[in-house]
Amino acid sequence: MHNFKAYLLPLLCSSLLFTGCSKNNEADAPDPSQDRMMKELESSPVKEFPKTANDQHDITLLVDYDRRFSEMSDEMEDELIKMRDNGSLTDEFARSRKQDNIQSALTMLKALDLKTEQGRYIQGLMAQYWENQAKLLNQNSKASQDIPNSTPDNIKGLGEFLHAQEQLDHWEAQYEPAEKSKS
Repeated sequence: MHNFKAYLLPLLCSSLLFTGCSKNNEADAPDPSQDRMMKELESSPVKEFPKTANDQHDITLLVDYDRRFSEMSDEMEDELIKMRDNGSLTDEFARSRKQDNIQSALTMLKALDLKTEQGRYIQGLMAQYWENQAKLLNQNSKASQDIPNSTPDNIKGLGEFLHAQEQLDHWEAQYEPAEKSKS
């Protein structure tokens, strides 16, 4: 999950910076969209699950999913950056690639044969996030919106996705000391 955190968190920070930079010099009144954004980023506490014989199986599948999806996303992002730099990137192509990326995330997640309650819990949180991103991308393609106004919507559900990552990290850490002592 560490690779994916490295991918999402800079994206989120740049979105927040862009939003902050695009503001007019207004009075220091509280911004409801900033409050909404911060609430969206709040992550639930790690949920405790009993250990099972299938834990390591599910951890391995989820970590492998994260690695493969991160590699694929990085390749797509590199491709889009090159096309943008060449001047050949269109909004339609970028949107199509983002949609492909979201569908790939969902397909890969749904293909995981997870055997534990905790594994399915993490899978469900991640799938819910990607389903929400698909809806938002579809809505944004139908309605023209300014980027600063859509930023809070783009992070909708991100807190739960971050919770899924934290849950997996916590779960994986429960088994790391045992694996290291075997070596």
